[in-house]
Amino acid sequence: MECGEVASAEAGLGQGSSVPPALMDNPQARLTVVVEVESGRESGPEDTCCPTLLLEGPQSICLLQPETLDTQVEMGRGAGEALEDGSDNAEPSLPLQEQCITFDRVLGSDAAQEAEQELLARVQSTLGLVARGYSVSLLLRGRETETPRLVPQLLQMLFEETLPHRGAVPGVSTLSLVQLSPSGRTQDLLSPGRENLSVLDVSPLGLVVENASEVEVSDSRAASDLYLQAAGDEGRDCPLLQVLAGKVIGEEVEGSLPWIVSWLLEGNNYTGLLLRLDPQGGSLSLLRAALLGASGRRMQVKQVRPTQWDAVEEARARRANLKSLRSGLLGDTLTESGLSQLGRALRELRVVKAWSQCPGSQMLKGVKAEAVGLPELQAWHAPDVALQFFLAQAQRKRLQEQHQIWIQEELKRLEQEEEEVEGDQVKGLVAGKEAFERQRWHREQTLWRLQLEALQAERDTAEQDLMALYDVHVQAARARTCHTLQVFRAWRELWEEQTMTTEHHHRSLLAGILQDMLQLATQNQELQAQNQQLQQDIG
Repeated sequence: MECGEVASAEAGLGQGSSVPPALMDNPQARLTVVVEVESGRESGPEDTCCPTLLLEGPQSICLLQPETLDTQVEMGRGAGEALEDGSDNAEPSLPLQEQCITFDRVLGSDAAQEAEQELLARVQSTLGLVARGYSVSLLLRGRETETPRLVPQLLQMLFEETLPHRGAVPGVSTLSLVQLSPSGRTQDLLSPGRENLSVLDVSPLGLVVENASEVEVSDSRAASDLYLQAAGDEGRDCPLLQVLAGKVIGEEVEGSLPWIVSWLLEGNNYTGLLLRLDPQGGSLSLLRAALLGASGRRMQVKQVRPTQWDAVEEARARRANLKSLRSGLLGDTLTESGLSQLGRALRELRVVKAWSQCPGSQMLKGVKAEAVGLPELQAWHAPDVALQFFLAQAQRKRLQEQHQIWIQEELKRLEQEEEEVEGDQVKGLVAGKEAFERQRWHREQTLWRLQLEALQAERDTAEQDLMALYDVHVQAARARTCHTLQVFRAWRELWEEQTMTTEHHHRSLLAGILQDMLQLATQNQELQAQNQQLQQDIG
């Protein structure tokens, strides 16, 4: 995905998942960097103190940096001291500082597709690990004005690489599309009405977009069509170079775009970069710092571990933690930090519950429930009616486009046949007119017939979509009813718990007050007895 977009593939494994020992024993990974350099400008008088990029081979870039101003001054002083005759016409030449940086592959501006294929070839082996619980992230920069062609190839390779590793384990593939902007706006492309979503770092899942839509895809073609239909045309500016250069450290607030980019570079995932660099398109000092930063990150080795977790145990542990936090707030004075901690725990619990109710988890739960004779809990997962409507609308639009292409091809074929017939007809004018009228009526009848068949097919598809949407709406209504009952029961349990806690607190206070009253009454009786004794002694 271009510039401000990130392609990320991940899989959360359940309790029954297994990872080969060889992968568990060697989880080290390095950053993969492929660089494509645009045609740079020639060095000239206006280019002083600006680096020049030169390709030194298939894996290295040479930075030519003129000496700094201080060095120029010193050289000028040396030249003035050497010229005792007072002539100042000679100017010192500026030596160039040469620095070579090595990456996985460096290509010229005429090899855009080759750069993309090089990145895909280098990450191909890691894409197969997604089915085993590993995460892979790709960051692309410099292709914001081009038609996206790498993402469909990446999705196809992802499905091809993960299919052999699944084996007999049941599971489904889902896709989420989220667009991030430098202004902090996060939009769900599968549900256009959902905006301002939050990005959280939830253990052990990693980077998660809260309340993002998730749709099941059967193969890479369906996933690519969904991406191409939903991809927005907004600006895709991304602070990737600033993060690589280390110039946004103070701005990396959790959930912001620089923080997300830094997390993808340093988090628990295999990472690949594809950088298209244009020396004339921005700050050359930033470009030089970003290249050095990317080279330094490429030399670092990080430990990558698979995501293995049990959703039920994780939710149970988080509920216990939430209960302890709630009990602590009931007994102590309310503080902003305590309330924010409780709110963060609630959000993370909702994320864990949502992930535990994904289609793959529901499939495993259905198998287990059927084995022990328990009711299946799939009705608790409410389908997204708007998302299903969006997908059905996209499919109908694609069907209409296919019908239009089909009709145009048929018309072209008829026109070719008519041209061949006209070439053979060299008889009288009347016969030519009659043949022309017959051909015209035949073409119009064929066009009407094709349009009628297309409309009938589109009508049948619309009826099927309407029935499917009705079923989805019924399921969503039932799921909302169940969810409402569940929320009501949860609030009732919470209210009962708070009532019992308050009653226990009041009983404790009442018991303390009664004990104090008994002590005061006893002391009062003792004082009265002492007073009477003193009066008797005085009398």
